[in-house]
Amino acid sequence: MKNLLYILTTVLLFQTCSPSKPDPDEVRKKVGQMFLLAFSGQDAETVLPFIKERGIGGLYLSNENLGSPSEAATLLNKLQDASINGLSGLPLLTAGDQEGAWGVMVPYSSTGPGNMALGAAPVEHTENMYTVFSKEISSVGMFCDLSPVADVNSNPLNPIIGTRSFGENAEEVAERVKAAIKGLHAHNVIATAKHFPGHGNTSSDSHSGLPKVSRTIEEIESIDLLPFKAAVDAGVDMIMTAHIIYEALDSINPSTLSKKILTGYLREKLGFKGVIITDSFNMWAIQKNYDPGEAAIQAILAGADMIMLAEERYGEDVGDYKQSQTSLIDRIEQAVSDGVIPMKRIDEAYNRIKSLKEKFNLAERLPVDVNLAKETVGNAANKQVALKAAQAALYMKDPKGLIPLKEGAAVSIIRLAEEDVDEIIRIAEGIGPNYANAYNDFVAEMKIAGFQVTEYVFDDQLPKGIPAIAVSENYPLPGKSLNLETQRDRIQVIQKNAKMINVALKDPYDANMISPDAYVCAIGSNISNIQAVVHLLTGLTEAKGKLPVSPIESVTD
Repeated sequence: MKNLLYILTTVLLFQTCSPSKPDPDEVRKKVGQMFLLAFSGQDAETVLPFIKERGIGGLYLSNENLGSPSEAATLLNKLQDASINGLSGLPLLTAGDQEGAWGVMVPYSSTGPGNMALGAAPVEHTENMYTVFSKEISSVGMFCDLSPVADVNSNPLNPIIGTRSFGENAEEVAERVKAAIKGLHAHNVIATAKHFPGHGNTSSDSHSGLPKVSRTIEEIESIDLLPFKAAVDAGVDMIMTAHIIYEALDSINPSTLSKKILTGYLREKLGFKGVIITDSFNMWAIQKNYDPGEAAIQAILAGADMIMLAEERYGEDVGDYKQSQTSLIDRIEQAVSDGVIPMKRIDEAYNRIKSLKEKFNLAERLPVDVNLAKETVGNAANKQVALKAAQAALYMKDPKGLIPLKEGAAVSIIRLAEEDVDEIIRIAEGIGPNYANAYNDFVAEMKIAGFQVTEYVFDDQLPKGIPAIAVSENYPLPGKSLNLETQRDRIQVIQKNAKMINVALKDPYDANMISPDAYVCAIGSNISNIQAVVHLLTGLTEAKGKLPVSPIESVTD
């Protein structure tokens, strides 16, 4: 009897002292909120089960998802209704990359000239442009902008940030980051500074590999982190992590997986109290170097509140995307059930996400008015804001006085890019710049302006005599880069045959590597950049932009 009493007492004591397993229903509801998932096209059927049954916290929306303003608003109303009436009972955090150089609802929306062009213009244009962003995307029900890009583009060979950055000067970038946040808040849009601690000093792309930054802590704090400090001070709501190893901060783990960086630095040192969201777990920096489930567990333990899994392909097969979404959520639920992730850590993340949605009154703003969305996105007033910003960014070198061209002049136009740019952007499935026709748009605008245009394919039959306009292009393409050396070589060939104006629908890094008779840089490739250049060529505007980056003399690998 004594032995039985002892056993019963021991079992009771063990049950009392041992932590009880968390309620599985509570785990499912809260873990779901920690995922920002994506879907293909405008057919939401594949994502509805994740919304209704798994209670996911939000959606990553690409240009592929958001068609016309009315289509976008109708789709998002449907998805929000499913969420509010589903497991979570909460509205979705609807988010996308409306950055300028990268955009959604293209070509309907007013993307403006891109961040680097805004860096060339007075700072008020940044606030004005981001106010337009907030007005347009909120009208269709996209309440979170995964922007501004706070990266200081200090490496001119950076293949993925480029014109997505405001420039190379940390203080100038910081000022525009603050202005962008203010503009987004003008119409109650959640602002997200990215990619912490900075993606501007890399020569590789985290979409296709795992970059490393070898700067000292002093350099990191005075350059890369300065815009993020400004963002925190300006009340930024979310910060997105970078899949990059900052050796001085954590020599082993990329920022996304580093407790030293996310908790020790971002939370404790910078005092950020908002939501930390990861960059996409579908990027090769994660997929090729880690088990995604283990990486997601590590990211949450490091301090990340939301895991993003965008449907990015980069032209390669990434397998069953729906299955990878399910697997990732299952792994986190199991990790919580097993005690690998403490329920306290889940509660912290859940409460931050829920509080953010409440702060921005997302539920009360639904459903959105489809007709109002149609009237707002890309309206004349918004397009004018974009054009003014693009005009203010124009940079020109014209020592021979070729510009403006004579009214109605005959001109030859040659595209310098050797790649099929349209196809490259199509493969990206709507994630990225989404302007596949910068060259075609330029030709069209030149014809509208009254010029007699003859197009030439770059070959032996090059134009002679009449002014030649050689159009160079570059885009911050996920997982892909254009051959800029070929473009520069072609400029030299063309110049032997005719007076030549290089119209650069891109960054100005190679301005000192070429010597055309005249050089015009739009510092971007969007329609507002193109229209601003045509206005310059016709004499309707002047070039007053101040370069936000230093041109380079030569390229070394």
